[in-house]
Amino acid sequence: MRFYQSKTDLYLENTAIENLFIYEYMIPAKGDDVKIYLLARMYAQRDEPVSNDELAKELGLSLGDVLNAWDYWESKKVIIKRFHSKSKKDFDIEFVSLKNLMFGSGRSPAEKGELKKLNASSASPALLNLLSQLEQLSGRTLSGKEFHDVKLWTEDWGMEPEVILQACRQCDKNKKRGDHAYLSAIVRSWYEKGLFDLNTLESYLEENDKRHNLYKRIFRALGFRGRYPSEEEARIMDIWFDEYLFDISTILDACKKTAGISSPSISYIHAVLKSWYEEGKAPSGKGPAGSAKKRQLSDIMRSYESLREENKKKHQQRLKDIYHAFPRISEIDLDIKELNPKMLQMLLGGQSRTSTYRTMERELADLRKEKIHILTANGYPEDYLDPIYACKKCKDTGFLDNGEKCVCFLEKMNAGQ
Repeated sequence: MRFYQSKTDLYLENTAIENLFIYEYMIPAKGDDVKIYLLARMYAQRDEPVSNDELAKELGLSLGDVLNAWDYWESKKVIIKRFHSKSKKDFDIEFVSLKNLMFGSGRSPAEKGELKKLNASSASPALLNLLSQLEQLSGRTLSGKEFHDVKLWTEDWGMEPEVILQACRQCDKNKKRGDHAYLSAIVRSWYEKGLFDLNTLESYLEENDKRHNLYKRIFRALGFRGRYPSEEEARIMDIWFDEYLFDISTILDACKKTAGISSPSISYIHAVLKSWYEEGKAPSGKGPAGSAKKRQLSDIMRSYESLREENKKKHQQRLKDIYHAFPRISEIDLDIKELNPKMLQMLLGGQSRTSTYRTMERELADLRKEKIHILTANGYPEDYLDPIYACKKCKDTGFLDNGEKCVCFLEKMNAGQ
């Protein structure tokens, strides 16, 4: 005896979509990619075959749009392509269970073999500890390939374990928890920027956060809610700040030009600002004014760059001289460098009220007091080893945290008139 379930009309059925997809994958994805995913999931649940051409026609998209969408979802590991031939267009789609992808506890025999090899190899206790922490942060076990990637990052590339952990936290922050491809992209990006240690990384992230706050202000002005800037949108907005040298108030003035427009866009604002830049004018005289003014602005920004580089060399020389004269300060800085990531990890883990955390706080405070005492007792100011800035308000960038031009920038502008 066989049993059959009678089929109802397709449009009267429900399509089950995991909330993990909505929260972790849908928001940062392009609208067309989401449409293609959802429509295909509907047909998959019904077990009805449908071609990529049919999907494209039904959604009013091109075949290229559909194929690009599958490439995107494959990169996020939420689908698997099952090819029938050597043709890149001839494949079936298997939808991956997101619960298993993000929180599954099982490893394949091959992965277990890789892990066994790794543990039997020359992996250091520090590496094994890092791998354990990554599994806790990502909420799932790591594959053998992922273990070897982490080993490559730390042992071959020379990246500090805390930098890798910070990259994993960045994935979680961007709703990419457990996405190893996304983690790899972050780590590689930081490696290419020379961000191997936590101190350098923290300085970079601080500056990066300032720019992201400016992005948010622009998005709010345009009425964009609930999403992050795409890579292309961020690139365009960077042009406004870094090439056109507009401050945030000028950019917000341009955003006001979208009043009454049903679908404002970054491209529209870019056209407005580009026009202002090329014409050498902006509302209230806030933007560049003429080719001579543009050259003056370029000279000012180059002077800031030279100043930062000069002060960086002075700071490095100070550290070298002080460490040579007072080795204890070098030891203190190393101890602080070890304590900071441990405390950060406990803080993120909700352990800031534990006795261990409070003990670390006291230890950190004592180390800083001892460092200041050694410096002041030998005739140096207590901030002698801090980064050197000619202008502490803007840190020699010319712009404040809110995107406005610094007083020192305006002074340089006036001096050149």
